[in-house]
Amino acid sequence: MMGIEEIRKIIPHRPPMLLVDRVTELVPRRRLVGSLTVTGDRPLPMSLLLESWGQAALVLIRHDRPMPDVLTDGVPVAGVFEHIRFGRPVLPGETVEHHVTMNRLVADTAFVTGESFVGATVVLRVGRLVGAMRSVESLRASLDAAALERQAAADREAAPGHPAAVVSGTATSGVAR
Repeated sequence: MMGIEEIRKIIPHRPPMLLVDRVTELVPRRRLVGSLTVTGDRPLPMSLLLESWGQAALVLIRHDRPMPDVLTDGVPVAGVFEHIRFGRPVLPGETVEHHVTMNRLVADTAFVTGESFVGATVVLRVGRLVGAMRSVESLRASLDAAALERQAAADREAAPGHPAAVVSGTATSGVAR
């Protein structure tokens, strides 16, 4: 139904981080079946298995509102993953099939669940993913604000007499001796 080129028109991921090869079933705003064939000579790391499932979920969430460019279309953000269960590793040469179900979509926030299989064996269960879209500007502003707060906290800690800078009753430059 959908190959890599069609998937690239929907989500912003690109090789080597594009981790969905095919979509074989898509029922708009309801469910999707997508897959990844593992290449190389090592098992697929569990973190990349979860990332691959998340990308399949993003194809379901955004298929009718493509977002191939994060600078203009927004950035997908995984807010919450809950009740994650991993099964056996996915080995080189195997194809993992992701089943994703959309439970709810509210504006740009989606609630999805699902599983991943190699053959009939469950290799991943996702109890819930809450994902959202954010503009690049809002994320940059959040990062800038967080960076300023971290610097202010570091400056406060480095100040002579600050409780974090006092070691054995003498003020230091913030480095414990």
